[in-house]
Amino acid sequence: MARTQAPDYDDRRQAIADRASELFARMGFHRASISDLAEACGTSKSALYHYYSSKEAILFDILHDHTQLLLETAHGIAASDGDAVQRLRRLAESFMEIYMSSTAKHVVLLNEIGSLPDEQRREVVALQNQVVDIFLSLLVEIRPDLKNRPSLRKPVAMMFMGALNWTYTWFRQGGAVSPAQFAGMVVDLFASGLPAMPLPETTNTPDTLAAADVGTVEAGSERRTARP
Repeated sequence: MARTQAPDYDDRRQAIADRASELFARMGFHRASISDLAEACGTSKSALYHYYSSKEAILFDILHDHTQLLLETAHGIAASDGDAVQRLRRLAESFMEIYMSSTAKHVVLLNEIGSLPDEQRREVVALQNQVVDIFLSLLVEIRPDLKNRPSLRKPVAMMFMGALNWTYTWFRQGGAVSPAQFAGMVVDLFASGLPAMPLPETTNTPDTLAAADVGTVEAGSERRTARP
């Protein structure tokens, strides 16, 4: 007879994922063991395996759910009222809020996506690409001639997102600048500077552009994952 699922099954899985994200952010995925996680959760290894089949399954849940939250947030704001700068400002502010409230998950996303099995990694990267595309669509509205410069669109999007993504390495809440204020500073810098920024000449051909675009995402995800 199949074991009946407890009413709080999903809540307990979420609690395990939350503890695991803190552990993976602090120790690194490969250094943190199931025993470490069981100790952090105040339970046994066998209890953990009741909720997750493997450490990789926990990592996938953390990264997939966090990236899905970012994507849903980005979709909602991109479809809302306002010009590109207004929507970009709301988007940056919302992402900073998520980054600050879910710092451990954000750190794990940036640093550990390469630890996923290939199929799961590709699934999370596909979600990340959709997030980048939403940011990019707003930046193109601010600098329309980027439509005709395909090789420069991704670098511009990643330049903007990099200003937000890596704040966990230095930003501290309670300082002189709030997360929303910092997000506004980044948006103001791009809104004022992007239209006037000289675009460099590139030598990429259309055929190599598509490959380079995909390669940037995949390699970046495995090496240092400068992604949302």
